[in-house]
Amino acid sequence: MGGKEQYSISPLQISGLGDEVLIQNIDTYGTPYPKDVDPDETISQGGYASHIRAHEYFVFLIPDAIPSHLAAPMLCAGLTVWSPLVRANVGPGQHIAVVGLGGLGHFAVMWATALGANVTVISHSPSKKDDALKLGAKHFINNGDKDWAKPLAFAFDFVLNTADMTHTFDISQYLSILKVNARFHQVGLPDQSIPNLKPQQFMANGSSIGASHIGNRPECLAMLKLAAEKKLFPMVETLPISAEACAEAVERVKNNKVHYRFALTDYNKAFGT
Repeated sequence: MGGKEQYSISPLQISGLGDEVLIQNIDTYGTPYPKDVDPDETISQGGYASHIRAHEYFVFLIPDAIPSHLAAPMLCAGLTVWSPLVRANVGPGQHIAVVGLGGLGHFAVMWATALGANVTVISHSPSKKDDALKLGAKHFINNGDKDWAKPLAFAFDFVLNTADMTHTFDISQYLSILKVNARFHQVGLPDQSIPNLKPQQFMANGSSIGASHIGNRPECLAMLKLAAEKKLFPMVETLPISAEACAEAVERVKNNKVHYRFALTDYNKAFGT
């Protein structure tokens, strides 16, 4: 599940900052609880856990209109892309490119479209074109085509990269499609550094590159409200939680065989009520 737990600073102190997830936080997966909270320093298990202990500030009321198995990925992938879109003031009249149509990217297309933007999906998988258009995209670009970026020079107000293969990109192509002073924003997390990145690549249009974590509480509540009101639901596959199902999910995600997020279900059957 998305989010962070906060211990050293009161949420009342930080709620106005908008970046509470960046301030001395504790990961909700794979991190020991602080000794002052749990003397045993139990390791957090995130979405694999039967229960989680969190400050009330980081627990959100899910609207009745959103089924739990669809709300769960909203709190992770959904908020991760919602936050940079709203912070970039994405809205009507803007042209937005979403790079990659996966667990993150399909949310980005759905949100940006709902915010009123004209959305283009850039992907190396032509088979995803129908899904991109179904989610609201107006255009689909195959970045496997030669010179794909040339017709798009200075075309986009914001480029949101959800792919985790940025280290394989010709980054100059992606910067070239930005309008003057626009941003290439990274939420996909490649395992390797971006090679051959030079200041000269940003000079032609005054572009910039950035990245972000997950969003804050006000952004999450606004996202859930919009999803409930407009019935914006992600493409999610479900698996009943078990050791075998978790192994299957991890393997299929590794092999890009999920459409487009997994949600684990039937916790009561596995753990009891």
